[in-house]
Amino acid sequence: MTKSLSLLAACTLAHGAVPGRCAWCGAELPKRRRTWCSDRCGDAFWANHWWSVARRTVRRRDRYRCKRCGHKPPGRTHPRYRTLRKTDRLEVNHIVPARGDHRRLSCAHHLENLETLCLTCHKAYTKEQRA
Repeated sequence: MTKSLSLLAACTLAHGAVPGRCAWCGAELPKRRRTWCSDRCGDAFWANHWWSVARRTVRRRDRYRCKRCGHKPPGRTHPRYRTLRKTDRLEVNHIVPARGDHRRLSCAHHLENLETLCLTCHKAYTKEQRA
């Protein structure tokens, strides 16, 4: 059994690996499809379980603004972008900590568990969690 199929069996968002059915939405599979009924269902699975895809999806969903303070860092066209991107950037935060699951397929990356924060808010949030 592959990692993605074992994750589908345990994931609360998916309908599981039922033969003849889409593993994400539960719809009947069209001919020549094995796991997902459409590319949209496959993309939804990866956006909720693979860190790099989830991070990109969350930033886009939050419109590249901090969810706490509303700060939007300067874009690539800003004249001082190269120097500002180190200190004035957005980070994606796990509301419920991932605890080292960043490099693996994991349900810790579900989109409702992620939020976009500026560097200042992310540091403050992490400090609150540790206390």
